[in-house]
Amino acid sequence: MKLAIMRTKDKAEESVAMAREMGFEVMFASPLELEELDTPAFWRFVEELEAGRVGRVMVTSSTAVKYMFKLLEKRGKATSVFTLLNRRGVIAIGPVTADAAKAKWLKVEAVPEKFTSDGLVRLLEGKVSKDETVWVIRSDQGSDVIRKGLEAMGAKVEEVPVYALRRSEPDRALLDMYYFTVHGGIDAFAFTSSMSAKAFIEEGERKYGVREFGTSLNAAIIGAIGEPTKRTLESMGIDVDVMPKDATFEGLLKALMDHIRQRE
Repeated sequence: MKLAIMRTKDKAEESVAMAREMGFEVMFASPLELEELDTPAFWRFVEELEAGRVGRVMVTSSTAVKYMFKLLEKRGKATSVFTLLNRRGVIAIGPVTADAAKAKWLKVEAVPEKFTSDGLVRLLEGKVSKDETVWVIRSDQGSDVIRKGLEAMGAKVEEVPVYALRRSEPDRALLDMYYFTVHGGIDAFAFTSSMSAKAFIEEGERKYGVREFGTSLNAAIIGAIGEPTKRTLESMGIDVDVMPKDATFEGLLKALMDHIRQRE
C-alpha cells in the first residue's frame, strides 16, 4: 500500500519512519517550505513578557515552538524568556506541540481535548476575563478561528507569527508525486494541512487539468488530518474518506490503516 505524505521537509524523517513502521510504502514530498520570521511583533511580545504584562500564551504547533526558541537563542534570551513563561506555562494545541515544548523545558499549562484551533477556543470558555490579552504564537498562515473565538468572549488577541509557510518550487520528489497521482501507483494520500492540500492540488491542476487531476486523486483513498483540511479538500472537489478523531499525524496514519484493513 503506497501512501503519499505531504509535510514540510523538517518532518520528513520522522514521518516516513512512522508510516513505514505501520506498514506503508511511502512517497514523501513537500509543496511548502518554512521561513523564519524575525519581526517587531515577536520582540514586542518578549518586551511585554519581561515587563510582566503577558498572561495566557497559546502555541499552535511544534514548529512554532521550534522557531520561537531559535529567535530567542539568536539574542541569547531563550533561558530567561522560557523561565518567565514557565511561571504560568503555555497552552499547547495538542500533544505533539506539548512534547516539543517540554523538550525545550517549557512548561505546558493545558492541552485541549480536541487538538484544533476550535479546541483551543473551547478550552478557554468561561475562563477568559473581559479585555484580557491572549498571545498566540503561530505561523503567518491559518484560520482566524482562535482570534474570532476569543474576541467573542471579550478577550484581546495578539497574534505573533514566528515562521512563514511558502509554496516551494517543485523538486524531483514532488514532481514524481504529481506524475504517479495521475498515472497510477499511489493508493492513499495523507493531507496534513489546508495549505499543503491547496498548494498540491492547485499545482497538479495546472499541470494536468482540473478534471484529470481531480479524478485521479478521487480514485485513491484520501485522508485529512482535521476539519479545516477536510473542508479545503471538499471545496476543491476532493472526496475525503478518512479523518481521525484526534488531529495528529499519527492519528491520521492509524485511521488510514484501519480504513484500508476494513476494505480488505
